[in-house]
Amino acid sequence: MRFAVYAAILLAILPVVLIRPFFGLCVYYVVSLMQPKLLCWRPEFQDALLVGVPLMIGAIVIGVRRRQVAVRTDAVSGRVVKTEPRTVAAPLFEFAWPLALFAALVLYIAATRLLAPYPLTDTSYQFRSLVKILIVAILVTGMASDVKRIRILYAVVALAVAFWAIKGGLKVILLGPHQVYGKSYDNNLFALTSAMTLPMVFYFGLSLRQGRWRNLLILCAALMCLAIIGSRSRAGFVAFVFVLAGMAWTSRYRLRAMLAVLLVATVALATSAGEIRERIESIIDYRQDRSARSRFWTWQSARQLLAHSPAIGVGFANFETANRDLEGGGKAAHNIYLQNLAELGLLGHPIWLVLILGSLLSMFRYMRRARGLPPDLRWGYHLSRGLCLGMAAYCIHGMFHNEEYLELTFAMIALHIALKVAIARELRQRRLIHDIDRPGASAPQAAATDSPPAARHPAIAFPVMRPFRRPLPNPV
Repeated sequence: MRFAVYAAILLAILPVVLIRPFFGLCVYYVVSLMQPKLLCWRPEFQDALLVGVPLMIGAIVIGVRRRQVAVRTDAVSGRVVKTEPRTVAAPLFEFAWPLALFAALVLYIAATRLLAPYPLTDTSYQFRSLVKILIVAILVTGMASDVKRIRILYAVVALAVAFWAIKGGLKVILLGPHQVYGKSYDNNLFALTSAMTLPMVFYFGLSLRQGRWRNLLILCAALMCLAIIGSRSRAGFVAFVFVLAGMAWTSRYRLRAMLAVLLVATVALATSAGEIRERIESIIDYRQDRSARSRFWTWQSARQLLAHSPAIGVGFANFETANRDLEGGGKAAHNIYLQNLAELGLLGHPIWLVLILGSLLSMFRYMRRARGLPPDLRWGYHLSRGLCLGMAAYCIHGMFHNEEYLELTFAMIALHIALKVAIARELRQRRLIHDIDRPGASAPQAAATDSPPAARHPAIAFPVMRPFRRPLPNPV
């Protein structure tokens, strides 16, 4: 019955997905990241494909429509008479270097798969998933690059992933300390995605003006903390501690926030089950834990596989198969850096590494610049900080777990690109309105922009990039 209701809802909204591609993009991320089909006990149901096909058709046929400011001038004097909003076709994507690197990575993988000494059918599903992630990330940069849509899609992505962590936190409160797995029954993956979206949910809540919604999202963030602790994932706990420290460090009351984090961690450790405490204590005394020591064995296997094929590696998604042939065991490397290096070799690994670490650096730099945004655009700082901390959690957790092609990671990279474009377009539009309002403004000074008119603000009298130079107080 539950599955019938879910399938009926999906079929009913497919026409809307076709004619409203941005709505379809939001629906796609819900079914792909949250995976409601698991609530219906139908993991084989291809709901992402069902939504993705009309989404692609609608994006190509209908395209992206955006409101922009059109300027009317006097035919004789050339002075600006009035401005009016107009809906025009916009590019399907925004060019950015991470997209170019991602496309180059996919092309490299496609070429080297043919050279790997393993059947292509064994990795065809993973390769199709990677291509799908690339296509959707490209669409995000075009469809969500305005101030309204970027906030909507940001919330959809964060809450779609956070759903299982919020649900797990409620179960910990109601049922007491127990292990939380999430949707995949992989506690490490669950802890990773929850730690990545925790700052996104928290900072999106801070960006809201309505106090009740802000408090509700902060409460959801607290439930996610309980779920991450309950996952009993040591790698997830390390990433979780880093995220909490980063959130506390940016607080206006930094010392109080850091003490509060330490108090919460102490209380959680004291009230948690004995097995959870043992897992956390094993992080410190890792030499006495067999599971922790096995990480070093798999890292050594990765180095041996790289030595066998240093140029192009063993091939995309072939690490476990190659490890089985080498040592008789089919374990993963439990390290995204070593596993990707062994699979793509010295030629392909730098592309992936620059894409991940370069995006993290770009998020950090933009977050610092966004401190100087006008007060009514301060939400841009909140969103950028959530993305930066989430990406940092991925890089830290990746030292002990293998998810080098996680869809959430590339969705965050695409959201970062769309956020930068949306903020820059809004600032250009504000400067245009200021120039038009000046006495004697002429048509060349009042060229059209890509956004609808916004309310006047006293901070629009300076050039586009100057607001970044005036730091605002920290948000918390």
